[in-house]
Amino acid sequence: MIRAFILAALAPVAAGQGGCADHWTVEVSAASFANNGAGRTFTRAQLEAFRSKVQDGLKSAIGDACRTGRVKVESAKAVQRVTVSSASGASDPFLYPSGKGALQFEWIFAEEDLAVPSARDIIAGAACWIDPNGSTCASGAD
Repeated sequence: MIRAFILAALAPVAAGQGGCADHWTVEVSAASFANNGAGRTFTRAQLEAFRSKVQDGLKSAIGDACRTGRVKVESAKAVQRVTVSSASGASDPFLYPSGKGALQFEWIFAEEDLAVPSARDIIAGAACWIDPNGSTCASGAD
């Protein structure tokens, strides 16, 4: 009984701590969606719904990666803004630094009907941000 009471009292504290990327502001580069390889046009409402969906996907994927140690919490906490762009021809999602406190997230979003890559693909695409000196980035290729 006492154990259940203590666990119940501690649960809101743990939940309130949030993820390491919860503070990220996610923006969509409207220009990249206006001029995309799919030749598609998107309304403001579609792009806002997409922004919300991609924001949730990014924060969840990075938050999980912080919890498992795949992403350093300090690295995620240093990020303030992520700009999402549709990049025609990108074979994989790519999340990379684009300035102090900023990341760029690129993929063929327009061609994929505004789909969000899986958490696994987001983390794989963040390899050079996660470990710039790792084997994935050693060749200097995207």
